[in-house]
Amino acid sequence: MNHSKPSLLDIQLQVLGALMLRDIRTRFGRTIWGNAVVVLWPTAHVMVLVAMMSVRSMPAPIGESLVLFIFTGMAPMIVFIYLSRKMMEGVIMNRPLLSFPDVKFFDICLSRAIAEVLNLAASVAITMLILVAIGVDPIPERPATAISALCGAFLVALGIGFMNANIVVFFPPYNIGYALVIIILYGLSGVFFVPDGMPQELYQAFLWNPMTNAIMWFRSAYYPGYGEDASPLYVLMSGGLLLLVGLIWEKTLTKRAL
Repeated sequence: MNHSKPSLLDIQLQVLGALMLRDIRTRFGRTIWGNAVVVLWPTAHVMVLVAMMSVRSMPAPIGESLVLFIFTGMAPMIVFIYLSRKMMEGVIMNRPLLSFPDVKFFDICLSRAIAEVLNLAASVAITMLILVAIGVDPIPERPATAISALCGAFLVALGIGFMNANIVVFFPPYNIGYALVIIILYGLSGVFFVPDGMPQELYQAFLWNPMTNAIMWFRSAYYPGYGEDASPLYVLMSGGLLLLVGLIWEKTLTKRAL
C-alpha cells in the first residue's frame, strides 16, 4: 500500500485544528456549557454596558435609541478587545507547545485568532437577537457597510494581536498592563459618544485612532449621513501595517528569542 507523505498544508491544518481544539477544552472545560460561556461572555459584556448606560436615562447622541447607539459602538470594540487580547493569552497558554517541531509561534496566534472570530461572530449574532427580544431593531440599513466595518476592526485587532503576542514573549507583565490600554481605548474611541461633537482640534486628534474610524464606519451603516469623516482606507491600512510589523517582528526577533 502506498502511503503518501502529508503535505505542508496538511500538517499546517492539522496543527491549527489541534491547537483550536486544545484551546476550547482548556479554557472552560470539555462540556457544551463551558463552550457556551466562551460565546456568551462577550455578549454579557455588551449587555451589561448597555444596561448601565440605559439606567442613567441619557438621550441618544444619534437616533432615538440609546441601546442601539451603545451597541453600534460596542460591536466593533468587542471584536477588537477580545481578539487582540486573546491572541496574546494564547501565546502565554501554549508556549510550552513550541517545543514540538511542527508547532510554530504563527500557528498559535492564527489558531487563537480563528477561534475568537468564530466566537465573536456568534456573540454578535446572539446580542442582536437579544436586542430584537427587547424591542430594538439591530438590523443596519446598509448591511454590507456594517460587515465591512467589522472586518476592518478585525484586521486592526489582528495586527495589534500579533504585536501583543510578540511583546508578551519579551515582557510577560504586559499581559496585565494591556488592561489599562483597553480602558484608555474605551475612552478615546467614541464608544459612548460621538467624536465629531467635540472641538475640532480634539476631533482631528481622535481620527488618528483606527478604532474611532472603525466605529464611525460601523455606525454609518445604521445612521444615514453619519460618519462622513471616517476613513475605511485608514482602518484597513493601519491594520495591514500593524500586521506586517508584527509578522516581521516574529520572523526577526521573536523566533530567535524562542
